[in-house]
Amino acid sequence: MNNRKLYFLFILAIMVLVIDTKAQDTEHTSQTRTEFKISYKLADKWKLQAIPELRFDETFSIDKYILELKTVYNPFKRLSLGASYRFIANERSTKDTEYLQRYAFDIKYEYKLKRWKPTIRMRYTNYSEDDENGEFLRGKAGLEYNIRKCKFTPFAGAELFQDLNNNELFKVRYSLGTDYKINKTNSISMGYKLDYYMQRYENKHIMYLGYKFKF
Repeated sequence: MNNRKLYFLFILAIMVLVIDTKAQDTEHTSQTRTEFKISYKLADKWKLQAIPELRFDETFSIDKYILELKTVYNPFKRLSLGASYRFIANERSTKDTEYLQRYAFDIKYEYKLKRWKPTIRMRYTNYSEDDENGEFLRGKAGLEYNIRKCKFTPFAGAELFQDLNNNELFKVRYSLGTDYKINKTNSISMGYKLDYYMQRYENKHIMYLGYKFKF
């Protein structure tokens, strides 16, 4: 029994050492994102969105300028289809500014259960901020909770980035935040996202602030 205990403690110590070594080798980067989302309802089932966005690096210098145009169609009550185009200006300190284009198609299903609203979304895109030449399938599960008599609506989610070119899971994005409703047409979003990379020792911490206006 003593030998088994020693063997178990030895294996446990090795595991702790390996985990600690990996944690020390992991690179941590940070980013701040701000966006302004404008939504316009064309008809009962159609809406258009324009989303300008700024992304800042760890020194709060502008890293990317982004303009996204999106259309959303609701064929059924809980189901929506989306198509978007994104123009990206990638600032680089040692090279000329890089200009990129991205398109994406997604399908989303949401369901209200009392004050809970779970959602599932699947998206195909030809771009990721980590690999502008890749193709990705992104599956996301999210959950919102409508607090009674409160303007805050907290939310959480997890998203998988599947690299179709290399047939591997590229990263997992965890998100946590809240929406604050100012009135019927204006709201503010605040949140935190963690990109956990599966193919390299890196974690990206993203702080997010957004403003939404719809008419």
